[in-house]
Amino acid sequence: MQNIGIYCSASDELKDLFEKAAIKLGGWIGQNGKTLINGGSNQGLMEVFSKTVRENGGHCIGVIPQNFSERGWYSSHTDEKVIVQDLSERKEAIKKLSDVLIAFPGGVGTMDEFFDAWSSYHLGFHDKKIILVNIEGFYTPLIQQLDVFRKEKFLHDFLPNPLLIVNTIDLCIEVLEAMDKSRNSEQLNEQIGKLGVEFQR
Repeated sequence: MQNIGIYCSASDELKDLFEKAAIKLGGWIGQNGKTLINGGSNQGLMEVFSKTVRENGGHCIGVIPQNFSERGWYSSHTDEKVIVQDLSERKEAIKKLSDVLIAFPGGVGTMDEFFDAWSSYHLGFHDKKIILVNIEGFYTPLIQQLDVFRKEKFLHDFLPNPLLIVNTIDLCIEVLEAMDKSRNSEQLNEQIGKLGVEFQR
Protein backbone atom coordinates (compact mmCIF):
# COMPACT_ATOMS: atom_id res chain seq x y z
CA MET A 1 0.00 0.00 0.00
CA GLN A 2 1.55 3.27 -1.14
CA ASN A 3 -1.14 5.69 -2.30
CA ILE A 4 -3.73 6.80 0.25
CA GLY A 5 -6.81 8.59 -1.04
CA ILE A 6 -8.59 10.87 1.41
CA TYR A 7 -12.05 12.36 1.04
CA CYS A 8 -12.52 15.36 3.34
CA SER A 9 -13.86 18.87 3.73
CA ALA A 10 -12.64 22.12 2.18
CA SER A 11 -14.29 24.16 4.94
CA ASP A 12 -12.14 26.48 7.07
CA GLU A 13 -14.75 26.71 9.85
CA LEU A 14 -14.39 23.32 11.52
CA LYS A 15 -13.69 22.36 15.12
CA ASP A 16 -10.03 22.08 16.07
CA LEU A 17 -10.41 18.37 16.83
CA PHE A 18 -10.86 17.59 13.13
CA GLU A 19 -7.74 19.56 12.17
CA LYS A 20 -5.72 17.87 14.91
CA ALA A 21 -6.86 14.46 13.67
CA ALA A 22 -5.92 15.40 10.10
CA ILE A 23 -2.48 16.54 11.24
CA LYS A 24 -1.90 13.25 13.07
CA LEU A 25 -2.93 11.10 10.11
CA GLY A 26 -1.11 13.34 7.63
CA GLY A 27 2.01 13.10 9.78
CA TRP A 28 1.87 9.31 9.68
CA ILE A 29 1.42 9.31 5.90
CA GLY A 30 4.42 11.60 5.41
CA GLN A 31 6.71 9.94 7.94
CA ASN A 32 6.09 6.55 6.33
CA GLY A 33 6.92 7.81 2.84
CA LYS A 34 3.39 7.38 1.52
CA THR A 35 1.62 9.38 -1.16
CA LEU A 36 -1.53 11.36 -0.44
CA ILE A 37 -4.21 11.51 -3.13
CA ASN A 38 -6.86 14.17 -2.54
CA GLY A 39 -8.93 16.88 -4.19
CA GLY A 40 -6.01 19.33 -4.11
CA SER A 41 -7.87 22.29 -2.60
CA ASN A 42 -6.07 25.08 -0.77
CA GLN A 43 -8.81 25.25 1.86
CA GLY A 44 -9.98 23.33 4.91
CA LEU A 45 -8.82 19.85 5.76
CA MET A 46 -7.64 19.21 2.18
CA GLU A 47 -5.00 21.90 2.68
CA VAL A 48 -4.17 20.64 6.18
CA PHE A 49 -3.54 17.13 4.85
CA SER A 50 -1.42 18.30 1.89
CA LYS A 51 0.70 20.62 4.02
CA THR A 52 1.23 18.08 6.81
CA VAL A 53 2.10 15.21 4.49
CA ARG A 54 4.73 17.25 2.64
CA GLU A 55 6.21 18.69 5.83
CA ASN A 56 6.70 15.13 7.06
CA GLY A 57 8.41 13.84 3.93
CA GLY A 58 5.49 12.46 1.97
CA HIS A 59 4.30 13.09 -1.57
CA CYS A 60 1.02 14.80 -2.53
CA ILE A 61 -1.06 14.39 -5.67
CA GLY A 62 -4.01 16.76 -6.04
CA VAL A 63 -6.80 15.92 -8.46
CA ILE A 64 -8.24 19.26 -9.52
CA PRO A 65 -11.08 20.22 -11.89
CA GLN A 66 -9.96 22.52 -14.68
CA ASN A 67 -12.09 25.49 -13.59
CA PHE A 68 -10.79 25.20 -10.00
CA SER A 69 -7.22 25.28 -11.29
CA GLU A 70 -7.93 28.33 -13.45
CA ARG A 71 -9.27 30.16 -10.39
CA GLY A 72 -6.23 29.27 -8.31
CA TRP A 73 -8.17 26.96 -6.00
CA TYR A 74 -5.34 24.49 -5.48
CA SER A 75 -2.82 23.85 -2.75
CA SER A 76 0.75 25.09 -3.04
CA HIS A 77 1.75 21.96 -1.12
CA THR A 78 0.75 19.65 -3.96
CA ASP A 79 3.70 17.95 -5.69
CA GLU A 80 1.65 16.87 -8.69
CA LYS A 81 -1.56 18.28 -10.13
CA VAL A 82 -3.85 16.00 -12.09
CA ILE A 83 -6.23 18.22 -14.04
CA VAL A 84 -9.67 16.79 -14.81
CA GLN A 85 -12.77 18.24 -16.46
CA ASP A 86 -15.27 17.94 -13.62
CA LEU A 87 -16.10 16.38 -10.26
CA SER A 88 -17.10 13.06 -11.80
CA GLU A 89 -13.68 12.71 -13.40
CA ARG A 90 -12.06 13.72 -10.12
CA LYS A 91 -13.83 10.88 -8.29
CA GLU A 92 -12.71 8.39 -10.92
CA ALA A 93 -9.10 9.62 -10.83
CA ILE A 94 -8.86 9.46 -7.03
CA LYS A 95 -10.20 5.90 -7.02
CA LYS A 96 -7.82 4.86 -9.79
CA LEU A 97 -4.72 6.40 -8.20
CA SER A 98 -5.38 5.21 -4.63
CA ASP A 99 -4.58 1.87 -3.01
CA VAL A 100 -6.98 2.55 -0.13
CA LEU A 101 -9.69 5.19 0.34
CA ILE A 102 -10.42 7.06 3.57
CA ALA A 103 -13.61 9.03 4.21
CA PHE A 104 -12.75 11.64 6.82
CA PRO A 105 -15.51 13.78 8.39
CA GLY A 106 -16.91 16.01 5.65
CA GLY A 107 -20.03 17.38 4.02
CA VAL A 108 -22.09 16.65 0.92
CA GLY A 109 -19.05 16.38 -1.37
CA THR A 110 -17.36 13.88 0.93
CA MET A 111 -20.56 11.83 1.13
CA ASP A 112 -20.84 11.87 -2.67
CA GLU A 113 -17.29 10.51 -2.95
CA PHE A 114 -17.81 7.95 -0.19
CA PHE A 115 -21.00 6.46 -1.62
CA ASP A 116 -19.62 6.53 -5.14
CA ALA A 117 -16.58 4.55 -3.98
CA TRP A 118 -18.72 2.06 -2.06
CA SER A 119 -21.34 1.46 -4.76
CA SER A 120 -18.75 1.18 -7.53
CA TYR A 121 -16.90 -1.43 -5.43
CA HIS A 122 -20.12 -3.44 -5.18
CA LEU A 123 -20.48 -3.30 -8.96
CA GLY A 124 -16.91 -4.46 -9.58
CA PHE A 125 -15.39 -1.25 -10.89
CA HIS A 126 -12.55 -1.26 -8.33
CA ASP A 127 -11.22 -3.33 -5.43
CA LYS A 128 -10.06 -0.64 -3.00
CA LYS A 129 -10.88 -0.93 0.70
CA ILE A 130 -12.68 2.05 2.29
CA ILE A 131 -12.15 3.35 5.82
CA LEU A 132 -14.87 5.52 7.38
CA VAL A 133 -13.38 7.68 10.15
CA ASN A 134 -16.08 8.18 12.78
CA ILE A 135 -14.33 10.73 15.00
CA GLU A 136 -16.40 11.78 18.03
CA GLY A 137 -19.36 9.89 16.58
CA PHE A 138 -19.52 12.18 13.53
CA TYR A 139 -20.81 9.40 11.28
CA THR A 140 -22.89 7.54 13.88
CA PRO A 141 -26.23 8.77 12.42
CA LEU A 142 -25.07 7.62 8.98
CA ILE A 143 -24.08 4.21 10.36
CA GLN A 144 -27.51 3.92 11.95
CA GLN A 145 -29.11 4.73 8.59
CA LEU A 146 -27.01 2.01 6.94
CA ASP A 147 -28.53 -0.41 9.46
CA VAL A 148 -31.97 0.72 8.28
CA PHE A 149 -30.90 0.03 4.68
CA ARG A 150 -29.95 -3.51 5.70
CA LYS A 151 -33.10 -4.10 7.72
CA GLU A 152 -35.30 -2.99 4.83
CA LYS A 153 -33.23 -5.04 2.33
CA PHE A 154 -31.92 -2.03 0.37
CA LEU A 155 -28.38 -3.13 1.31
CA HIS A 156 -27.61 -6.79 0.78
CA ASP A 157 -25.32 -8.89 2.95
CA PHE A 158 -24.34 -11.17 0.08
CA LEU A 159 -22.50 -8.36 -1.72
CA PRO A 160 -18.74 -8.02 -1.10
CA ASN A 161 -18.09 -5.24 1.39
CA PRO A 162 -14.98 -3.04 1.46
CA LEU A 163 -16.01 -0.86 4.43
CA LEU A 164 -14.14 -0.56 7.72
CA ILE A 165 -15.39 1.82 10.41
CA VAL A 166 -12.91 3.24 12.92
CA ASN A 167 -13.72 5.59 15.78
CA THR A 168 -10.29 7.16 16.33
CA ILE A 169 -7.35 8.32 14.26
CA ASP A 170 -5.07 5.99 16.22
CA LEU A 171 -7.18 3.02 15.14
CA CYS A 172 -7.22 4.30 11.55
CA ILE A 173 -3.43 4.35 11.58
CA GLU A 174 -3.30 0.84 13.06
CA VAL A 175 -5.56 -0.41 10.27
CA LEU A 176 -3.29 1.22 7.66
CA GLU A 177 -0.29 -0.44 9.29
CA ALA A 178 -2.10 -3.79 9.13
CA MET A 179 -2.79 -3.22 5.44
CA ASP A 180 0.88 -2.49 4.90
CA LYS A 181 1.91 -5.79 6.52
CA SER A 182 -0.72 -8.01 4.90
CA ARG A 183 0.03 -9.86 1.67
CA ASN A 184 -3.50 -11.09 1.03
CA SER A 185 -7.11 -10.77 2.22
CA GLU A 186 -6.78 -13.58 4.74
CA GLN A 187 -3.83 -11.93 6.45
CA LEU A 188 -5.60 -8.57 6.41
CA ASN A 189 -8.74 -9.98 8.02
CA GLU A 190 -6.61 -11.65 10.68
CA GLN A 191 -4.64 -8.46 11.38
CA ILE A 192 -7.62 -6.13 11.63
CA GLY A 193 -9.52 -8.74 13.64
CA LYS A 194 -6.84 -8.42 16.30
CA LEU A 195 -7.66 -4.69 16.40
CA GLY A 196 -11.33 -5.40 17.04
CA VAL A 197 -12.33 -4.11 13.60
CA GLU A 198 -14.17 -6.01 10.90
CA PHE A 199 -15.57 -5.32 7.45
CA GLN A 200 -19.13 -4.07 7.82
CA ARG A 201 -22.07 -6.18 6.70
